[in-house]
Amino acid sequence: MFRIILLLLIGAPAMAQTDSVLEHIREQYQTVNTQIGQYRKTEVNMEGISTEGAVLEGYYAGDTLKLLVHDIFGEMGHKRLEVYYEAEKPVFCYRRVYTYAVPMYDSAFANTQVTVSENRAYFKDGKMIRWIDDKNKTFQQRNSLFVKTEKDYLKTAVDLRKVIKTGRYDQRDWQ
Repeated sequence: MFRIILLLLIGAPAMAQTDSVLEHIREQYQTVNTQIGQYRKTEVNMEGISTEGAVLEGYYAGDTLKLLVHDIFGEMGHKRLEVYYEAEKPVFCYRRVYTYAVPMYDSAFANTQVTVSENRAYFKDGKMIRWIDDKNKTFQQRNSLFVKTEKDYLKTAVDLRKVIKTGRYDQRDWQ
């Protein structure tokens, strides 16, 4: 019994710290979305990713990148990744995949026949601290899947940031 109480007491500050960090990230997310109309916007078309096109938008407060929005359009769906930045580092990634019941050019297409799956990843100091998958399951334990997901998000954030910074996309660079 003493060991259980001791473990709870030791783990409580870490959980409180994580909750505090997550609350700060949520505040950043809300601030960016509230002020998005005041930001300078840049855009890069990313041809060749999809038959229906892809675009990357960067939102800046002065010279400081606050948000990248990457949209990939297809006849059977749409993928969107939003990467929120603080102090030049990703703090939150929000991925949505919209899947259409029929191709968008089909006469039976309706916006009501779209399923949406979501993933959320929270970061602190270049490390993922929480991931919520498309089944709404929360992960915080650094197992192999967690680390792989972390690496994928961080690599994508770096690659997209390079595209928006240079203002150009070359499919050969996108590996």
